[in-house]
Amino acid sequence: MLTHQYSISRSITSDLTSLRVAILSLGGLGGSGKVATELARELTTAGAKVIFLTSPQAQWVSNDETLEYIPVSAPRTPTPADSKWILPLAQEIIQHVETNNIAVLNVHYAVGLVEAALLARQELASRGYSLSVCLTLHGSDVNKYGRDPNYNAQLRDCILACDCVTAVSNSLASQAVRVFSLPRRPVVIHNAIDLELFHPFRKWIAAPSDTLNLCHVSNFRDVKRPLDAISVLAHVRGAGVPARLIMIGNGENYNKAREYAEELGVANEVIFLGAVSSTEVVRWLAVTDLQLVTSESESFCLAALEAMACEVPVVGTYCGGLEEIMAILDFDMPAKLLSAPGDTTAMAAKIVQLFNTPSNYQQLRDSLRDKIQLHFSRKAQLQAYSNLLMGVKA
Repeated sequence: MLTHQYSISRSITSDLTSLRVAILSLGGLGGSGKVATELARELTTAGAKVIFLTSPQAQWVSNDETLEYIPVSAPRTPTPADSKWILPLAQEIIQHVETNNIAVLNVHYAVGLVEAALLARQELASRGYSLSVCLTLHGSDVNKYGRDPNYNAQLRDCILACDCVTAVSNSLASQAVRVFSLPRRPVVIHNAIDLELFHPFRKWIAAPSDTLNLCHVSNFRDVKRPLDAISVLAHVRGAGVPARLIMIGNGENYNKAREYAEELGVANEVIFLGAVSSTEVVRWLAVTDLQLVTSESESFCLAALEAMACEVPVVGTYCGGLEEIMAILDFDMPAKLLSAPGDTTAMAAKIVQLFNTPSNYQQLRDSLRDKIQLHFSRKAQLQAYSNLLMGVKA
């Protein structure tokens, strides 16, 4: 049962030194691992004792000595539950929880990971050790596995067994309630942005002044529809706008995207960078005029938030979480900037319209960073998680 009710409106806990928390996440390119990694760093900096459990050679783990990173048997990407890796992971959780006297385990992504966490909690309880499990739902939990009848019931049972449940957007929380028939809505704690890292600065590579630089950042999974970004480029160029496309990321559709660029005759106008660091993403955003989000579904869309913090407007799709981010703009902005998933003709038309009205584009660009800072600050996210985790510990 979801036995706890939390308020995240009170001020941030002044002393987190009594909080001992483990954060468990996937280690791949996806946004959930990035969110979990950055949360671990923020809580550590604020004074909590944090151990970060994730896959070996995790994508977002750097040489930052602030982070106590422990590689465990977690997969890098969302993977169906299988005892072959869940049982070893549960034993590793038990070991590290006991060794570090951890009180709360915050699990980012339910599929597989939460089963291991609950098994660990059960075994620890048999030894007289109390561990609370706080689950943070991300996109594939609900929109992929939750809608699969082979996984829905098992996932629902796991969600209900957790001590508390959060979601990264109102959209995802509402979907979770519907998909899993939850008796209580997950607590919403929005993702946040590192405004010291993601900020606008002088362009660092030369580009023709009349070239429109588009950018797509994703893990190239089917749900992100990366080939649509290439289709949008072709439509924009077909409308007479000199444009090129920067494709950042890697994944199952990477080679297909390269082949599709050749097929559409725009291969020379597409730059494929593969997976890059956050610092490199910022450098490429410095030469980007518009970010393309072509997803079929987004629980939040951290890539869009990062672009907007760098004063790069986003043209995207009605895909859930992105709409929540876009709602902070003027009320008519979603209609001007969003299209149905797969409608690359409509997306291109909105881009061409912005290109042809530079004053509107510049006004939009100038408004982005202040609104991001107001609505998605790290301070607000840290306050919410700190209050939640301190509450479940009590």
